Amino acid sequence: MPNCSIALSANAGISLTFGQVRIWVDAVHQKKTGPFSTVTPALWEQMQHCAAFEAPDFIFFTHCHPDHYAKPLTEQAKKRWPQTQLILPEPEFDDQLLLRGGGIHFQVSSLSFHFFHLPHEGAQYTSVPHYGLLLSDGRFQILIPGDCELASPVLAQRLADVSVDLAILDFPWITLRKGRDFIQQVIRPKHLLVHHLPFAQDDSIGYRRAAEKSAKLLPEVPDIRLLTEPLQIETL
Repeated sequence: MPNCSIALSANAGISLTFGQVRIWVDAVHQKKTGPFSTVTPALWEQMQHCAAFEAPDFIFFTHCHPDHYAKPLTEQAKKRWPQTQLILPEPEFDDQLLLRGGGIHFQVSSLSFHFFHLPHEGAQYTSVPHYGLLLSDGRFQILIPGDCELASPVLAQRLADVSVDLAILDFPWITLRKGRDFIQQVIRPKHLLVHHLPFAQDDSIGYRRAAEKSAKLLPEVPDIRLLTEPLQIETL
């Protein structure tokens, strides 16, 4: 089993440490959207002094919706850790790596990064630049599809010859039957982390409870964990 740990900021924000590389994914945002939690000033202060978020090598945003991305906090992170490489699908910084077209691939040490275009969930967001990530050390493969369209044929095609060890998915993938079927038939992960869930004080609709119940409907996945608390850390 590789050295892999995942820490939650808020909503779908994580810090993923894989071997010697640390990548933030949608980790900093500051606008509360609907019932979903965001990175408050207090949480941002904690994140900057939390070992799991320390000195990211990469800060990646699947897309630039305000519940996933905030430019001011990204600027602060870049100033604190100037060696960090920013990766976004929209031109926000002069020194960023811009995701465009079908995606890009690069290698860092033993890790292979595949960023690939995926449709965002919801017909109203079809024009939103949105990218997923497949990260692999050659033995263990991690899938992060962001806010991808549920059961997307594009994602199914991308995973046709891929063995997924860990999938990190938004909660509708397990609360909706279409998503569960796709997990069972296409993704088939050995480990599943579920995020994009509000913190308890913000959960006015009951998403957390629905996710807890739905996780029991996927007995084919041997390890399912919900990311629900700020700075929660899960290790594989």
